[in-house]
Amino acid sequence: MKHNFVDKYSGIDSPVHRIDPRIKLIVSFVCIAVVVSDSRSGFAQFALYFLLTALLTVLSRVPAAHILKRCLIVSPFIFMASLFLPLSHILAGDTVHGPSLGASPKAALMILCKAFLAVILLNLLSSTEKFHRLLSGMRRLKIPSLVGTILALIYRSVFVLIDETQKTTRARQSRTPGTLKMPRMTVYGRQVAIIFLRSWKRSQVIYTSMLSRGFNGEFPCTRELSLSRYDLLSGGIVTMLFLAVRLWSF
Repeated sequence: MKHNFVDKYSGIDSPVHRIDPRIKLIVSFVCIAVVVSDSRSGFAQFALYFLLTALLTVLSRVPAAHILKRCLIVSPFIFMASLFLPLSHILAGDTVHGPSLGASPKAALMILCKAFLAVILLNLLSSTEKFHRLLSGMRRLKIPSLVGTILALIYRSVFVLIDETQKTTRARQSRTPGTLKMPRMTVYGRQVAIIFLRSWKRSQVIYTSMLSRGFNGEFPCTRELSLSRYDLLSGGIVTMLFLAVRLWSF
């Protein structure tokens, strides 16, 4: 299987890829906090936020289709969350008053804009840097090592789960060509059970081999990270642009 579906475009040479992972982490979460904390009801500022993220996407040379595809994956959850807000106002009887009739749809659209902006920024972060370098950056930022270890183990467990899914699917298709003789729910249910059992067994073998090689709860850093003027200048410019939109009065 291909194991680069998370950081598929992290090997591209672009102005965004060259930035230190620590700066990327800080700038990404600061920009997300700036967008989420914007409580203004207008949409002019969100248009500028989207313009800035589009500019970052162009500079990163990551295909826009790749970003949109990932946004579509989480879009059902975002739409569901945005619909719950107007529904909660309706169930609470807040629509009796005139001004609130248009407030709920506008608030729902604001939730949509904020959520999609956050997803795009996180996708840019994961698409422009190797995952292990992001973990190294988190360690350099003094984020608890337990958080990095859990993320690293989850990241590696996903590959085990996908490997077993592909193996069991290939085995089922080779043994049941054409139409299934048993109900589909029965076949797929048994396949899911086999996938989890085989993944659990394989993960135990992997963890035992890690312990035999001296794993002590932390993953070693591949190489030292060094900040440059380019990193600080680039991160400062992006942060200042988002803050300017946040503080500008429309």
